[in-house]
Amino acid sequence: MKKSIRKCLVALLTCSMAVSLFVGCSKEKGGTAPDTESSNVNNTEETGKIVEISFPTSWVGVSTNTEWFNDRLAAFNEQYKDKYKVVVEEIAGDQAYVDKMKVLYSSNSLPDVISAGGYNLIDPMKDQLKDLTDYIDADWKAANSEVCWNVNSRDGKIYGIPYSRQVIGYFYNKDLFAKAGITEPAKTWDEFFVQCDKLLAAGITPVSMDTADSGWLTSLILGAMVASTDEGEQFMNTSLPSNYNTPEFINAAAMIQKMFQKYTTSDAIGGKYENGASNFFMEQTAIIANGPWMVSDFYDTAMVEEGFADKIGTAMFPEGVMYNSGKIGFHIASKTEDKLNASLDFVRFLTSKESQQKMLEMTGDIPSDVTVTSDTIYPIINEVIENGNNAARNINDFQSLWYANVVDEISIQYPLLAQGEITPEKFAAALTKAAEKN
Repeated sequence: MKKSIRKCLVALLTCSMAVSLFVGCSKEKGGTAPDTESSNVNNTEETGKIVEISFPTSWVGVSTNTEWFNDRLAAFNEQYKDKYKVVVEEIAGDQAYVDKMKVLYSSNSLPDVISAGGYNLIDPMKDQLKDLTDYIDADWKAANSEVCWNVNSRDGKIYGIPYSRQVIGYFYNKDLFAKAGITEPAKTWDEFFVQCDKLLAAGITPVSMDTADSGWLTSLILGAMVASTDEGEQFMNTSLPSNYNTPEFINAAAMIQKMFQKYTTSDAIGGKYENGASNFFMEQTAIIANGPWMVSDFYDTAMVEEGFADKIGTAMFPEGVMYNSGKIGFHIASKTEDKLNASLDFVRFLTSKESQQKMLEMTGDIPSDVTVTSDTIYPIINEVIENGNNAARNINDFQSLWYANVVDEISIQYPLLAQGEITPEKFAAALTKAAEKN
């Protein structure tokens, strides 16, 4: 899942109230994206009726994608004038968004278009999602990386349209590393913990961590630890695992417990992503695991000191592990043909080459279209991509592959693990029990 803060650290108190915003959208006849031809026949061509589709989004407020989405929505409005109307519901925060989708699913009232920020809604909701296989033409299919289609498909059927892929390692503060006498990122986890001890000895808290909202920062480290062996790498690329009672997972949980108790900030337990990011921005921690969408924040002087980006280095996780995979994209749950066609045109527009290039340049998200590049992105982003290209082990992120209730369970179990109230074995058993409920 994509995580970032923009413009102001008052995001720590982000409001989760949803606000409905009605936006008219259309174009003259045709219903096609800027660089692809649509095969859909829209009923508006015959009736002149404006078709409304619903699109709740968390790309609002301080979200990294807000500026990009507003730009793309304005362009869609112009192109599809007098033809479509997109009813945009603003929902602040990825977790609040997912929770709202769960409520709508329970009443069989999912919106026309859904984008859950990488969360896996396919498996718990696919009976209400549209099978899009027959609507994806050869050119659309070929333009995107195969791993992106794989994560959006089940049993040969496509339930999601990709727009980006995950390439995630960790960022570190080169100045803080230098103060601790560290010259380069660790190659092994044993070396990583030696470096953590050096940072502590220099009065520096090593790592930003969290537990709330699935513990994004912590779980990225956990998954990389699991993937340090052949068996663990296979596990981290397995869709909907049901058994977490494995040596590699339990060992990783033990290392996470150690990090909570020794190598992170006091606000990590119970803390959200925003706490961990803020600590890194204020140079209170030396390491944070996250993706390239965060890079723009390193240059934002409303959030960090001038020159902060010059201090930041990029790294693979120890043992050469990188998250380098497809990301779950847009779903469609339209119940009528005219809304389906309108939704397809909307999603086709948002996933076009032009839109993906703008996303790369404006947010740092890596496009799912392997032909999309840009010479204007921050150099740090290119470093992250290069790390992904050179990784010895490539894995998918937990939010895309694990059962949704297991992802929820993590936030319950992390504080218990951190405070020593449960063992790593019991942590693994709790996730296994949650998976078995599906």
